[in-house]
Amino acid sequence: MEFRKLVSDYLPNAVVAATIFTLYNTYTGEIADPVTIGVEFISYVIAIFIGFIVITPILKKAFSSLTT
Repeated sequence: MEFRKLVSDYLPNAVVAATIFTLYNTYTGEIADPVTIGVEFISYVIAIFIGFIVITPILKKAFSSLTT
């Protein structure tokens, strides 16, 4: 799959999920330093984006075998 398509498909979802996790961690007081917040946000975006790329084809294959 082309990298541009992967970015356009999964990056917005990863950013939204990372924002939710970062806001939760900020709300609970686990992180308070602006640099730490930025690093946590970027690491969440990368991890979730890679997770979407890896897990989505596996789920598509699993659910396609159930329907046929």
